[in-house]
Amino acid sequence: MKTQGNLVRLLDMDEEFIIDLVYATPNNFTGKVVYDFTDCYIDLNTAKRLIEAKNMAKADGYRMKVWDAFRPTDAQAKFWDILPDNNFVAYPPDMSTLTEFKNSHMNGQAVDVTLTDMDGNDIPMPSEFDDFTQKARLDCPETTGEARKNGEYLRDIMVKAGFTPYVGEWWHFYDRTIEPVRYTEAILG
Repeated sequence: MKTQGNLVRLLDMDEEFIIDLVYATPNNFTGKVVYDFTDCYIDLNTAKRLIEAKNMAKADGYRMKVWDAFRPTDAQAKFWDILPDNNFVAYPPDMSTLTEFKNSHMNGQAVDVTLTDMDGNDIPMPSEFDDFTQKARLDCPETTGEARKNGEYLRDIMVKAGFTPYVGEWWHFYDRTIEPVRYTEAILG
C-alpha cells in the first residue's frame, strides 16, 4: 500500500471508488492542471469512514465518486489566488509559522464526493461541483425533487459514517472524528 505520513492511496484500500480528481485535469474552476499527481490520497482513518459510507451507498444501488481528498498546501495557495473567498476556498496557511491544524483537505481529512448509478453515470445533484453560488447549498430553495433527495441521501450516509457536512457545499465533508494532523505540502514520488 502506498503511504506518505498519515496519507494512503484510497484505491489501495478499496478499489470500488470512482476517482475523478478534477484538479489533476484542466476540467475545474481554474481551467488548469493544479495537481502534479493523479492518485487519490486520504488520511487512513478518513479512508475507513469513507469506505463505510461507500458501502452504505452500494447497498442502496449507488457508487461513490471522489472529486478531491488530499490537497497540497501549494494548491490551496493557487486556489486562493484565483478565488479569494473564504466561503468557498480556505485561506492558505503559512507553514513556516503554523502550529495548530484543522481537519482539512490539506491533511487528507476532508473529501469532496458525489454519487453515481452502478454503471458510473452521474445522478442528479443540487449543482455541479465547485458551483460558487447558492445552488451549492443543500438548503437552497431552488433545489427540489430528485436533486434534493439525492443530496440529502449523500449527506445522511456521510453523517452516519462519521463525517460533518459543510453547509456551503453539498459535496464537501470533514472527518472531525480524529485529531487534525500537520498539513502536507506535496506527495513525494
